[in-house]
Amino acid sequence: MFFSCSFLALTGHFARAQSGQYEGIRDCGVTEETPSYAPESAPNFCFDVDAIQESCIKVWIRINLHFFLDDNCEGTLDPLGIQNIPGDDAYELAEDIIKRANDALENNRMQWVQDTFWGIQPQDVKPEQCVPFRYVLSGVYVWCSDTAQNTSGFNFPFFQSNFGQNINTEYNAYFVDVSGDANGVANGQPGNAFTAEDFGVGVFNHEMGHVLSLLHSFEDDGIGDTPRVRFKYDYNCDGDTADTFPFPGVGWEGRWRQCFDNLLNPEVVYDRSLDYDGNGTEDYPDLCDMPSPCLPYPCCSWLYVNNNIMSYSRYTECCAAYTEGQITQILENLSTNTYCAYIEEITDDCPPPMANIHVLPNEGSVDDCSYCLHLSASMHDDYYQVDFYESSGALLYSTGLLSGPANRFCISRAVSPPYGYPHGFQPGETYTAVLKMENYCGDEAQEALTFTFEAVECDEEDPGHRIAITGKYPNPFSGTLQVDFTAEEAGHLEIWLVPAAGGTDVLAHSEYLVSPGSYQKSLSTSQVPAGTHYLALCLDGETIAETVVKQ
Repeated sequence: MFFSCSFLALTGHFARAQSGQYEGIRDCGVTEETPSYAPESAPNFCFDVDAIQESCIKVWIRINLHFFLDDNCEGTLDPLGIQNIPGDDAYELAEDIIKRANDALENNRMQWVQDTFWGIQPQDVKPEQCVPFRYVLSGVYVWCSDTAQNTSGFNFPFFQSNFGQNINTEYNAYFVDVSGDANGVANGQPGNAFTAEDFGVGVFNHEMGHVLSLLHSFEDDGIGDTPRVRFKYDYNCDGDTADTFPFPGVGWEGRWRQCFDNLLNPEVVYDRSLDYDGNGTEDYPDLCDMPSPCLPYPCCSWLYVNNNIMSYSRYTECCAAYTEGQITQILENLSTNTYCAYIEEITDDCPPPMANIHVLPNEGSVDDCSYCLHLSASMHDDYYQVDFYESSGALLYSTGLLSGPANRFCISRAVSPPYGYPHGFQPGETYTAVLKMENYCGDEAQEALTFTFEAVECDEEDPGHRIAITGKYPNPFSGTLQVDFTAEEAGHLEIWLVPAAGGTDVLAHSEYLVSPGSYQKSLSTSQVPAGTHYLALCLDGETIAETVVKQ
């Protein structure tokens, strides 16, 4: 899945592609259908653009997501501070952003406003296009920096130089406050990074559109199938657009404007009144019912509402369109010598697995009863395994191959004296964890993380567990024991009965919980000896326990 030779190492997928299924995809620049050489920085250097666009085989590009907390690693991941999103949600949030962005690419819409009014002739009108590129998470980073949070997202050199990761082979996205009216900004067209102040898929794909070489569709972008949907409006209805009205009025009438929405959209309630001269007195009670001699206001017509991903519109979030010309330009950019280094894999059968293993920067200082390694930013992980090695290189513990998706691996104190740590983990010791991923085709990826295990302390009054026992009966029990519990997230669950006086622990139940929720399990306890036991529930290593008695 890595590049070599003329940038494209043959995997099983590429071997199938070269056998004829996707003709024109070249290894080392050679196929019968395409020239054997393309100049550096010219399109088609590492893959044939026409072949990719015709087949719509997926081009997977690497991207890192960066989030920021206060210097003390507290606060919210939301750059605007509107939502309270704790730091340990960063990895789940990153995976969600990428999945939603990819879903939007998968469900590309037809370009609206394909009308002779905008210069589009009937014979040139095209349906929705298949978008061939997708994102894969190369890494997720949580930084504790007041300085970064107080730096405008327009200051790309600051973010790239201080936080950028593998900037010559991976795109980087920074979620920070963007000053002014913008909610995102890219560092070039084409570029290799962008900033955004919200987690919307429209902003993400719009800024990545810039990074991948696109200009705004309301500008002269050089692409023939992106109509320049814009207007000038005579607000005072005097027959010209030469007037200027002071703030908070509309400003200069002659400025080109766009519609962010249709003001008659029944899904949204708008205040359609307008004080165009900013004097505090309403000039028009309803822009969609303009008096004579005023012309109809354009944003009351769908003809003026654009859904192109590179426009400014509410519809870039729900219904964005990439045109054939835009897709061609993106692929031509990606196929150059400069940017094909950012490609993880080209495949249509099995999305490439991506292993991501992290520890929060403040993990050792958080009083949450467990020390957790976060795995949830991993992608296309149908199976996974985590191996732990001591500093000497000796294998300490392996989870064995587990069905995915991976979530986390936590180390908690044992539930019985002497309350040590499972598998021989020792506080203050340094370990290397190796996360191995596998997708359903058997393609593998792995990532290693070296960490120093911190002692786990637990505030019993506020343990902050992600799993809780809500009922256990009968107690005392004999042949069976029923346990009710809630889980705040998906993950691997084990239920143990641990003799309080010492002895053999009994694994009473094991399964992968596919979703958060309330559960009820009936446990067979025939192998459990009489006496007092700890009923221990372990979700991805995070353990809680309550005492029960077998008669």
